[in-house]
This record gives sequence, structure tokens and C-alpha cells, in this order.
Amino acid sequence: MPSTKIRPLEENDFPELAHLLYEGLEIAPDVWERRFEMWWTGNPWADGSIPYGWVVEDESSQIVGFMGNIPVKYQIDGKDGIALTGTSLYVRPTVRGFTSLQLVRAFEKQKNAGILINSTANDTAATIFRKFGFTEMDVPYNNQEYWHIRDFGKIYEMYMRTSITSGRMQLLAKVPLIPIRLASPIVRWIRDKTTFRSPPDHYECSLCRDCDDSFTQLWENNRKEGTTTICRDADTLRWLYFSDAIAEKRNVIRCIDTRTGELAGYFAVDVPCAETDIKIMHLKDAYIPRFEEGIVQSLVEFSIDLAKTYNAAAIAFWSTDQQMDDVLKKRVMVKRRHKHAYLYYFTDREGTSDLTGHDHEFIPSPIDPDRGIL
Repeated sequence: MPSTKIRPLEENDFPELAHLLYEGLEIAPDVWERRFEMWWTGNPWADGSIPYGWVVEDESSQIVGFMGNIPVKYQIDGKDGIALTGTSLYVRPTVRGFTSLQLVRAFEKQKNAGILINSTANDTAATIFRKFGFTEMDVPYNNQEYWHIRDFGKIYEMYMRTSITSGRMQLLAKVPLIPIRLASPIVRWIRDKTTFRSPPDHYECSLCRDCDDSFTQLWENNRKEGTTTICRDADTLRWLYFSDAIAEKRNVIRCIDTRTGELAGYFAVDVPCAETDIKIMHLKDAYIPRFEEGIVQSLVEFSIDLAKTYNAAAIAFWSTDQQMDDVLKKRVMVKRRHKHAYLYYFTDREGTSDLTGHDHEFIPSPIDPDRGIL
């Protein structure tokens, strides 16, 4: 195996690193550069004490491996703190093996945060993190996604592209494609006209382009002691929702209770900004601290109307809890099993790492900064 060394990532490494990740993960260098700006130089919770991540160099000082390290403000067992999120582990095939373990070890041995998280791990990476003592948690709730499909023809075509590899099966699968395409506009018209029973008049949804103090107030008014979850103050949400790396595709829908004028909850949904023939809108974050069915109804209906605006073929929703799950079942009939790997490690092994040792609730956050939000 070639000789290598590991060292902290520096800002002047960004251009070379962007090309390495393009080579391994097939995402354009300019996209990686925007991500680096969001993760580190534009991150309100980054400081000089927290490394950007680590790179592996070969004998010629060329970068051949990487793992990122993103700080995010967290409530950890009821107190404000910092979580560190590992992202984009990649090592060239010629130096894989022990080198990959070195990168995970550098991430795992950090002591300047209360919790370490990795939530974009593939099966191989998840196995490595488990060996280092990370615990896996199921996300989303009940491992279910709910799809509101507006164009069955396009969704069936997407299924053919992504799930059918046999040439013979592809030919057979094309047989029903024409009638499905012909029927789709009629079905879409019917589905677009189908609504919940009218949600309460006192809930009103709209798009917002910033997170003001009402978002912080909603979070502060509903904090729970003994809970570990991402902090939802305005500064954190502005970073996660409106950074340049993701602002083009992210839409934040707020729900206002018109009786009081107060924020009642919100959704963040992503729509691909690139021109594609099949667009899927995805729910990326949901926060409804004081549950009412009408709030969910209003947010879902507004999301469906937004999908019409973008001509999205479908919207993928998921539930935060059993109550939201029950509401989605009424409106969204197509569902599928869908599990995201979510691995965590409390650095205080005598305290919050034992979730059964005291009254403690850990709420994994789908909006964590490596959880596909970019």
C-alpha cells in the first residue's frame, strides 16, 4: 500500500478537494465549493477550535482521501451545545482499508462536542461507524415515506430507469407505459382537485425568504428538558434553509395562526433547481411543536399547490410522529418503506450515551447538515 499521512483540512485545500470528490462522487467541483462555504466559512457555529475535517495525502502531497466535520448548534440533554456531523467520507481505491479507518478515528476521538453524528453513511460506512461504537437509529418515523403522485406516467418511467436493469424486463415494462401516460393527465386533474375537508380558517400558509424572531420564539416556547435535538433558533435555520448552496431549491412554508398572528409550524421542501424531465419535491424538515391536525393539513395542502407551480411529478412526505403519520395517511395514499442510516455517538460515555439511564429523549433531525439537505 502506498505511504500516506493524515492531517486537518485547510481552506487552501478546497479547490483540490473539490476535484477529488468530483472524481469519486460525480458531483461538479463548483457544487462542492458552495458546500464548503456553507459547511465551514459561512457556518455561524464554526470556530478555529473545530477542524473542517481531515485529508489523506500520498507521498507526493496529493490529497487522496477526505472526511468532513460540520458543527451545528444542538440541544444536548436539555442544554445548548455543539454537535459535530461527519460527511462525505471518500478515499481513492488504491489507498482504502486502514486509511478509511484513520479518518473515522480522527472524527470519533473529538472531545469538543457533546454528540457526534453521521447520517449519510452507506452500508459499508455504517459498518465502520458501528465498529467505533456508534449507535444506529431509524429515520424517518416508522421508516415510511408517503408519496403524493401527480404524474403517474413520469413516476412509472422513473421506476423503469432506476429499478429495472434487465433489458428483457425493460421491454416488458414499456407495454403499460403508453396507457399510463395517456391516463396520467386525467388522474392528475382529479388528484389536484381532491383535498382534505377544509382546514380551519384560522390557519394560513405562505412562503418565507427568511427566518425571523418568530422562529426562535416558537422553538424557545416549546423546548423540552432532557431532550437531544437540533436547535431551531433563527440563526441556525437561516444557515440551514437559506445558505447560497441550497437557497435556489429550498422553499420554507410557514403556517400562521390568524387568531393570534403567531407562527404555529413550518415545512421546508426542496425542488430540484436543474431542468429535469422528472421533478420530485421532497419534504426536508417539519416542525409542529403543538400538534393540531389543521396545521398539518394546511401545510400539506400548500405543499401540493406548490408542486403544481413547479410541475413536480410527485411530493415525498414523511412523518415526525404518530399524530402526523395519521394525518398523512388520510391525504397521501402511496407509501413505501424507506430507511435512512442515522448513527450517533455521545462523547460523554458516563452521561447521555445511556439513553435508558434517565428521562432522556433523543430526536434525530432530518435537517442535520449532512443529511442530504444539499
